[in-house]
Amino acid sequence: MVEIAICEAIEVIIRRRRNKRLAHGRLPADIIHYVFSLALDLDRIHEPDLPLEVLEDHRKQLFGMRCVSAEWNEFLVSGPRYWHAVNLRTPPDILKTNLQRAEEAPLCIYSIGRKKRRRGTPGTTPPLLDELPLLALMGQVRTIRSNDSEFLPLWKGLRQCHMPNLETLDLTAFVDRRDFLDEPVAEWLWDALPMVRHVVARGWQPLSSVAWLGNLRSLVLCRPTRLDMNLLRILSQCNNLSSLCADVDGTGWDNEEPSDSFPNISLPNLRKLELHFDIIQDIRHFVRRLDIPQSVRGSLDITFAPQSEEAVEDLGHFIFPKGTGSKPPTNPVLHILSSAGRVTYTAGTRSIRFSVPNLAEEPWDLFENMVVVLQNRLNNPPLTVQIDSTESEQGVTLHRLANLNVQRIEARRLSGYLSCIFAAIGSRHERFPSGTVEDGHNWPFESLRELMLERTDVSFSQIARLVGIRHRYLRTNSKEWLKRITLVDCNLRGVSLSKTIQQLADIGVTLVTEGCRHPLTGQN
Repeated sequence: MVEIAICEAIEVIIRRRRNKRLAHGRLPADIIHYVFSLALDLDRIHEPDLPLEVLEDHRKQLFGMRCVSAEWNEFLVSGPRYWHAVNLRTPPDILKTNLQRAEEAPLCIYSIGRKKRRRGTPGTTPPLLDELPLLALMGQVRTIRSNDSEFLPLWKGLRQCHMPNLETLDLTAFVDRRDFLDEPVAEWLWDALPMVRHVVARGWQPLSSVAWLGNLRSLVLCRPTRLDMNLLRILSQCNNLSSLCADVDGTGWDNEEPSDSFPNISLPNLRKLELHFDIIQDIRHFVRRLDIPQSVRGSLDITFAPQSEEAVEDLGHFIFPKGTGSKPPTNPVLHILSSAGRVTYTAGTRSIRFSVPNLAEEPWDLFENMVVVLQNRLNNPPLTVQIDSTESEQGVTLHRLANLNVQRIEARRLSGYLSCIFAAIGSRHERFPSGTVEDGHNWPFESLRELMLERTDVSFSQIARLVGIRHRYLRTNSKEWLKRITLVDCNLRGVSLSKTIQQLADIGVTLVTEGCRHPLTGQN
């Protein structure tokens, strides 16, 4: 033991002598604080959209920096700015020490829920607020964040405290297996929060009667959240809201529906809008009453496909309203997603995502009408269709867009489904497999001008048939069609590339390759 103590003493002396030679000791304190603040992201501690996991990583990184040297440790321990993020799952004695180090710094107190426990493992019994050394410091609290439902009883003690400087409130409620709240969180959130600007409600909604709703800058409603009259009343009080995110998975219209006399909800300062709904019929009460500025960066996500023409019109009006006096966005993009049978229509800063019908279902006409309504809202601009990791079902979805103003198709990572895409575009036709065409017959995608294929296997014969099969029809009717085909990082098969380029050039089509590979010529 004596030998070990001697060795430790010598190690301490050597470390201190080494530290004196480091540049750290010769720098001004304000520069060192600045460097440490950048390394620890101190400016982001109170940001409401900072992920909780990143907040916890800050604590771990602080501990690692303290271990670099005794001088670093002393410097960090003496700086209150490094201790304003407080994890309530910290042991009480350490928590008390950390709060003392924070002195008068604005506090961010948080709690991160544990991973699912094994069966038979006892749960955590959270302390009461008056058992923690926080009660006298609630005036310093600027941020409260917790996804830890076990600690919800502790937050009930907030109604006993005065927090005049609280700006961000992020709480998770108790939820049972049926997605019902076990704790009426809104009932014990008091009205006196004069500085609150950001609220994240995970599984609960604030009362529509609280005065601080008018001060909110951002509101996030996470599942489970119900679409009901209380939600409409809440939003009617949020006059200064600049960001709204709502993920709604249930409705409460059975008890009370908005009457015709219920006023429209105006959010004149809104800049960001993200909505996700499950049941499209229940959104109509919502979208018909929400007036948002044309400049809002917005997205609307609907789990299921539209079920009625009226719902299609309502959604089109909400996401791209007419009569605003501003020029509609151009160059919209329709992205056919690689899974779950969903598409996203994006134009400018607005987007809407919805499902396509199941192959065994009927309402394909509503899917087509949905895209038609969106296009008409924007005066039918040229449409780009994007396809990733195509499956045969997505070829059916593409075929349903054949009569729209599609001028560009981008397809990536097609694997063995390139033939499905070419068939939808018109490389083979059910009525005219030989390539002959009757007078007056319209081929699919007559507006197509550019095709881009990326990271897939392409045969030159497929491209030649795609273009050549309707060449006689185009020439007879004096029409133009595909003008450019771009192949990016593709595996090419067939005759020589130069010969194919010349064949297509003879009928007015430009073939461009970038980073492609051919077994005879290698990479070009």
